[in-house]
Amino acid sequence: MAKVVIVSAELVTILLISVGCLVLGAKISEEPATSVHHVEAVVGQMAKLPCDIRPTVANDRITIVIWFMELKNRSDGNIKRKNPVPIYSLDARDDSQESPVEWIDEKLLGKRVVFMRNENPAILMFNLVERDDENIYYCRADFKHTPTRNIKVNLTVTIPPEKVMIIDVNDSHIKDYKLGPFNEGTSVNITCEATGGVPVPNVTWWLENTLLDKSMDYITIHSDDPYHFWHNITKMKVRNVLHIDKIERKSLNAVYTCQATNSQLMHPISSSITLDVNLKPLWMRLRGNNKPLSATKSYKLECEVVGSRPEPIITWWKATAQMKNTQEVTSPDGNTTTSILTFTPTVDDDGKYMSCHGQHPIIQDSGIENGWKLNIYHKPLVTLELGSTLNGSTIKEGVDVYFECNIKSNPWVYKVSWRHNGKQLFNNVAGGTIVSNQSLVLQSITTARTGHYTCVGHNQEGDGESNSVQLDVKYAPVCRPEQVRIFGVAREEVAQITCEVEANPNDVDFTWKFNNSADTFEIAQTQIYSVKDRSTAKFKPITEQDYGTLLCWGRNEIGMQKEPCVYYITPAGKPDALSNCSITNQTSDAIYIECSEGFDGGLPQMFVMEVYESRDGKLVSNMTCRIPVFIVTGLESGAGFDIALYAANKKGNSSVVHLSAFTLKGAEKHTGSTPVLLHITPLLGGLIGVLAALGMVGIIVILVVKLRRRGHRDEKDFDDGGLSSAGRRCVAGSNSDKASTEPLNKDMNDSVDSLEEKNPDIIPQNNAEDEYQDEERAFERLNNAPSMRVYSRLQSPNQTNGSYGKAVTPGEITYAELSISNQQMPPHVIYNQHPPSVALNVIRRQEPTVYAQLDMKRIPQIMPHPGGFQTLHHPHMPAYLTRPIRDDHLLQDGSISSETPLLGTGSTLSSLKEMSGSRTPSVTSTLPRPVTATRF
Repeated sequence: MAKVVIVSAELVTILLISVGCLVLGAKISEEPATSVHHVEAVVGQMAKLPCDIRPTVANDRITIVIWFMELKNRSDGNIKRKNPVPIYSLDARDDSQESPVEWIDEKLLGKRVVFMRNENPAILMFNLVERDDENIYYCRADFKHTPTRNIKVNLTVTIPPEKVMIIDVNDSHIKDYKLGPFNEGTSVNITCEATGGVPVPNVTWWLENTLLDKSMDYITIHSDDPYHFWHNITKMKVRNVLHIDKIERKSLNAVYTCQATNSQLMHPISSSITLDVNLKPLWMRLRGNNKPLSATKSYKLECEVVGSRPEPIITWWKATAQMKNTQEVTSPDGNTTTSILTFTPTVDDDGKYMSCHGQHPIIQDSGIENGWKLNIYHKPLVTLELGSTLNGSTIKEGVDVYFECNIKSNPWVYKVSWRHNGKQLFNNVAGGTIVSNQSLVLQSITTARTGHYTCVGHNQEGDGESNSVQLDVKYAPVCRPEQVRIFGVAREEVAQITCEVEANPNDVDFTWKFNNSADTFEIAQTQIYSVKDRSTAKFKPITEQDYGTLLCWGRNEIGMQKEPCVYYITPAGKPDALSNCSITNQTSDAIYIECSEGFDGGLPQMFVMEVYESRDGKLVSNMTCRIPVFIVTGLESGAGFDIALYAANKKGNSSVVHLSAFTLKGAEKHTGSTPVLLHITPLLGGLIGVLAALGMVGIIVILVVKLRRRGHRDEKDFDDGGLSSAGRRCVAGSNSDKASTEPLNKDMNDSVDSLEEKNPDIIPQNNAEDEYQDEERAFERLNNAPSMRVYSRLQSPNQTNGSYGKAVTPGEITYAELSISNQQMPPHVIYNQHPPSVALNVIRRQEPTVYAQLDMKRIPQIMPHPGGFQTLHHPHMPAYLTRPIRDDHLLQDGSISSETPLLGTGSTLSSLKEMSGSRTPSVTSTLPRPVTATRF
C-alpha cells in the first residue's frame, strides 16, 4: 500500500506540474524573455533548442525546467497562435530523489525529443525534424535562490528544393549534360530551373568557383497541398538564365554549374553541363625554310594548322591549281593538324606561289593562308637552231655556218659546250671552229662537218643538252672506202662489180670505163644497174686483154666525182698446192704442222687439213684455217696418222699434200720432224761438221746484211705483221670437225686501200742511186740463196728512147710479180718457173701479190676523163690515174716473196735478162710507169 501511495503522489505531482505549466504557459508568452534564440533546422535532420540552466550564484541550483510550444490553429486556413503548452518538464526540487523527474508530451512529440541538461548550454534536441516542428518554443528555468529565466527559441524548419534541371530552348532536359557545339564568337543562353523548397531557393550559375549569375525568375505553381495554405505560401519554380555573349576559346569544355539552395545547413543541389565549342584555326605555318627546290625531285612540304576544332580542311594550291597528293596527321590532343604534300616540281613551277589554306568545316570566314614563292632549280633547258639566215637544205662545202644556242636555266649556266656527233668541240680558229659562248661558227665547212650538233648548258643541277640539229653538207660523189677492189674472174665468167660512192644528195648518175694497156672504152649502160649511190656493172673477160681496171665515176646535182673508184679485174683459178709442209712438233696427244702457201689463183683461199688414223682410215679431225699452220690435239697416244693438206678457193681445191705422223708413247716427247735414228759414222760426222760451219757462216752473213739494212729504215724494229708461225696458228681437237682459227692478217681487201700507195704507178720519193744500190743488194741475196731460182730485175725507163729495153719482142704479154711489203724491199723481180719448193728462210712473209700485165708493143697514150681526168701510158704498164711524178719515184725498195704460174719459159726470160743487163745506174725519165695491177 505504501507503494501505491507513492506512485499516486508522483502522479499528483506531475498533475500539479501540468496544471501549473498550463497556468505558467499562459503567462510565459507575455513575460519578457531573458534571451531569444533563432534555430534553423532542415526536415529530416536534427534541431537543437538551447536553454541555459547554469546558476549564476554559488550554492544555487536548478529546481525545475519546463519547455513550452505555441500551438497553431489553421482550421480556417489562417494560422492563429494559442497560449503555449508544455511539452517537456524536469523536476529536481526533491533532494531526496536520486534523479530529477522528466516528463514529455509524447502525443505531440513522440519519442523524438531528448533534453540534454549536461550540455553547455543544455539543449532540447529534436531527432528527424518534421515540417510541423517549425514553431516558437519557450524554456522556463527555476532556481533555488535566483530568479526564473525565460528563454525564447524560434525554430525554423527548411524544406530543401526538390530538383534542379538545365534545359534547352525547348524546355527539354539536356542529354549527356553536354551543350553545343556552338561556334566560336556566337552568343548562347543557358537556362537552369529549380522546383520546390521552403523557403524559395536561390538559383545561381557558377564556373568553377566563380559566381556568374544570380538573377532569378519565379513561376507560381498551384497545388492542393494543405500545408501551403497553412504556411500562407504557394509552391514555386525558380529559373535562372545564363547569357554568354560571344563564346570564347576558353569556353571549350568549360563546366557550367547551376546551384539551388535555401539553407546553409545543407549542400546546394546542383546540375552541371559541359559546353562544346567549334573553334576557328588560330594560326598556320609552312614548316622549314623557303629554299630552292630541284625540278623532277620529290619533296614533302608540311603545313601546320593549330587551334581548329574539329579538324580543319587543309588544301594546297599552286597558283590557282589545287594540289591533290596530300596526307593529314592530327596530334593526340586534336589541337594541331599537319598536312603533308608530296610534290615534284617542274620547270614551269618556278616563280609560282605555293600556298596552304586552312578552313574550319562549319564556321564561315574562318580560313587562314600561308605560302611561299617557289624557286625551282633545274638543268638548263637548251634549244639549238641553225643561223636564222641559213637554209639547212642548201648548205654546200666551203660556206660558213653558225648555230645559236638558246638557254633557260636556274641557276644560270657556268659553262656552255658544243658537241659534234657526241664529241666535244673546242675553239680552234685556225681549224675554222669558233666557239663563242652561246654561238658556234664553222668556217669553210667540208663533208667532215656533216653530222649532228648539240649544245650543252652546265649548271649546278646538271647538264642540259639541246635538241640535235643535223648539218647536211651537200657534196659531189666520192668513192666509199673499204670496198672490195680486187675481183678474181675466170675467162668467160660474168663478174658483177659494185661501185659505191658517198654523195649528198645520193641521187647519182654513174659512168663506167674499162682500161688496160691496150685500150680504154666505156661500159654500155645496158650492162649497168644503178640505185641511188650504188652501181653494179657486169663484165666478162674473154681474152687476156680483158683483164685490167674498171673505173667508176658518179655525178649528182653538186657536180662530178673528181677521182674515180678503181676496181681490178684479175685472172682467177684454183690455188696452188701447199709446199714445205713439215711436222714441227709432236707430243703424246698433239701434232704441230706448218706449210708454205702457194699462189691463191687470184681468189681468197683457205687451207684444209684432214687427219686419218693409219690403221683403219678413220677421220679424226678436219680443220679449215686462213693460214697454213695447224695444231691438232686430243689424239690417241702412240698412234699413227695419215694427214692430207690442201688449199681451196671458189674455183676448187689444190692438189693434196700427204704426210705421215704419229704421237709419242708415255713420257716420250720430241720436238721437230719425225725422229729418225741415225748411226753416226766418221764420214757422216765430218759432213755434219762442214754443214754446221757453213750454216754458221750463212747466219753471220745474214746478220751482217740485216744490220746494214737497218740503217736505211725509218723504224728500228722490223714488223712482220704477225705472219710468223709463233703468232699465227690454227688449233683443233681430235673430235672436232672445224678448227678454231685466230686471224693473223687482214682480209684480202683490207689492204686494198693502201694498194695505190704501193702500186707501181705511184712512184715513191727515193733517190734513184740509193734505190739502185738497194735493189742490187737484194738481187745478190736472193740469187745466192741455195734453193732459189734465177731472178731478173726489171729495167728502169729511159727518157731518151721512151722504152725499157731493146730485147723486148713486140706483141709479147708478160706478167710481173710486184711485192708490196712494209719493209720496202726491191720491187721488181721476175721469175719464169715454178720451183718445187721455196726455202723457209726466204719466205718469211706472204705479202699480197700484185701482177702487172706488160704489153711491150704499146706506146704511151692519154686516156680522156669525163671530168678532165688524164692518164699517161707507159709501153709496159697501162695507167689508171695521174699523179705528179719525180725521177726519184721510179724505184722502190722491196723484195720478192712468192711466185706466179702465169709466166712461161722461153724468150720472155731472155728478154728480161737482156733488160737487166742494159739497166742504167740512174733514172732520168719523168714518165710514169702505168700498170694494171692486182693484189691477192
